[in-house]
Amino acid sequence: MKRHISGVQFSALFRAAGPALLLLLVLPAGSGAQDQLRADKQILIESTHGTMTVKKGPGDKLYVLNRSVVPSSSIWVSDYSGTSMRRILGGGREPTDLRLPKDLAVDRDGNAIVVDGWDGSIKIFAGDGTFLSSFPFHRPESVGVLSDGRILVSGFPTNSLISVFDRQGRLLGGIGEPVKVEDDTFKNSMFNQGSIVVDESDNIYYVFRYLLTPTVRKYTREGKLVAEWHLQGGHVNRIVREAKNMHDENKTKGTSGVVPILPAAAFDAETQSLWVASGPQLSQLDSSGKTIRTLLLLRPDGGWLQANGLVVDRDFIRASSVLRGTFEFFKPH
Repeated sequence: MKRHISGVQFSALFRAAGPALLLLLVLPAGSGAQDQLRADKQILIESTHGTMTVKKGPGDKLYVLNRSVVPSSSIWVSDYSGTSMRRILGGGREPTDLRLPKDLAVDRDGNAIVVDGWDGSIKIFAGDGTFLSSFPFHRPESVGVLSDGRILVSGFPTNSLISVFDRQGRLLGGIGEPVKVEDDTFKNSMFNQGSIVVDESDNIYYVFRYLLTPTVRKYTREGKLVAEWHLQGGHVNRIVREAKNMHDENKTKGTSGVVPILPAAAFDAETQSLWVASGPQLSQLDSSGKTIRTLLLLRPDGGWLQANGLVVDRDFIRASSVLRGTFEFFKPH
């Protein structure tokens, strides 16, 4: 793999946005055309507080990443039902411990690959929590893994959206060209942050979290850009309007920051579709990027669930929230 695996040059899209990182809570308005999907139950109860994400590993096991102070940050592994859980790793003060975990990927051997923002590192743990290795990365945010073990990392992109490493942490190259949003390098990097999703064929999806034009790019495992999709409609449009209003306000104040628009995504191997969350809305996209359906996620008590973690498989949608934990929905067919 070459040092830089290019995407396509894109023109400038926007100017800067507002004050500190903000989780945007949007209440529904006029969403009668969208189907509502109520969670059947809450799962992974032992790891409710501070749930950063949930991922599926070998043998249909569920891996849950939590970030908190008391109790300390942790990784849990559960059976497919989400009821039989065991904590494989807790936080601590050693360099090999979890301090400020942000994202998690699980490889085909069941190893947990974790973004730790405390020391700017990618840490790899065996399925029983044993520390295996780590390597540094400047301001890491998201992680993914290919079937051959190569590790994909993104943070505050400058030269490429995704950096590719081998199992030993050696840099192999980069994938994707950032969008030119700002002349200021740091502000431009903020807008280009995103989530990494890998499907069973090793196609790589980069879901931009903060672009005011909600964007998903699809790359081959070799780093070739094959598609770019733009989401719109329903809560996506509402969140974009709020983000643009905040952008204008903060531009006047001379401050900077970003608002999450597409905070979570997951690939569904059964339907060969990508599911993308935006506020309480979940959009299912086919292989051409066309929206198959949109759903509004409700907790069992009827409140809206805004997902920051997502797993979709043959039977269920599992969606997690930092404040609420993880909920299970029967997947509509």
